[in-house]
Amino acid sequence: MISFAVCDDEKEFRKKVVKTIDKIFMKNTIDYEVTEFSGYDKNFENFIEQPMTSKIYILDIEVNNSMSGIDIARKIRKNDWNSIIIMVTSHADMGYDALKAQIMLLAFISKYDECEKNLITVLKKAVSRIDNKKVLIFETNGISHRIYLDDILYVTKDTVDRKCIIKTTYSEFAVNRTMNQMIEDLDGRFFLSHRSCLVNTEKIKQIDWKQNIIYFDQNNCIDLLARDKKKGLKEFVSIN
Repeated sequence: MISFAVCDDEKEFRKKVVKTIDKIFMKNTIDYEVTEFSGYDKNFENFIEQPMTSKIYILDIEVNNSMSGIDIARKIRKNDWNSIIIMVTSHADMGYDALKAQIMLLAFISKYDECEKNLITVLKKAVSRIDNKKVLIFETNGISHRIYLDDILYVTKDTVDRKCIIKTTYSEFAVNRTMNQMIEDLDGRFFLSHRSCLVNTEKIKQIDWKQNIIYFDQNNCIDLLARDKKKGLKEFVSIN
C-alpha cells in the first residue's frame, strides 16, 4: 500500500493533484490511498506518526495559518528518511530554500510551470523507487494485488478454508496458498513462530514470552508462539 498525503490550502489544486495520482495508479496494480489536508494540523501530525511503510508526501511550501512545508518536512525527517517528499509552490524562488534545507526532497515543482506534466514525471520516478522493494503478487476474486513485504505483519493458516491469511499494516487478505508456499514466497526476515504462523521479525515491537504473545505495530498481536520456537525467535530478533 502506498499512502499519499496531499497538503495544500487550495482545494482546487488538491483535486488536480489527486486526479493526477489516480491517472497514474488506476493503471497500476499497486494498492494506494490518498489523504488530503488543508494545513499542517493535528490530523497531519497523526498521519506522520502512522507506521505506514510507503508514504509519498506532496507538500505546499506555504500554507495559510500553518507551518511551512520546509518545517514540516524537517519534522518528517526526524524519524523517517524513507518516505518520499515532493514540494510544490507558487513561488519558484523558494526552491533554493527548500533544497538547501537538506530534507532529501525528490523534487521541487512550480505550480505555474507545467505543473501536471512535471508531477506525472516525478510520481513515476517515485513509483519506480518504491517498486525496488520486494513484493508479494497474488490474485483474489479476480483482483490482482501487489503487497510490499515491508507491509506484512504476519501470515496465519486458516485450517477451515485451507487458505493463508496475510495480515498487513492496513488490511488482511485470504490467499489460496499453503504455509509452505508462503515460506517460499517470503524472505529471510520471516520466522515460523508456530506451524500455523509466519511473523515478520522486523515488525515485532514486543514479545510476552510467558503468555506467548507477539506484539506488532498499531496494537496488533497474535498468540501463535510455539514452545519449541521460542529459543530460535529469541536468537533471531535478539530480544532477551
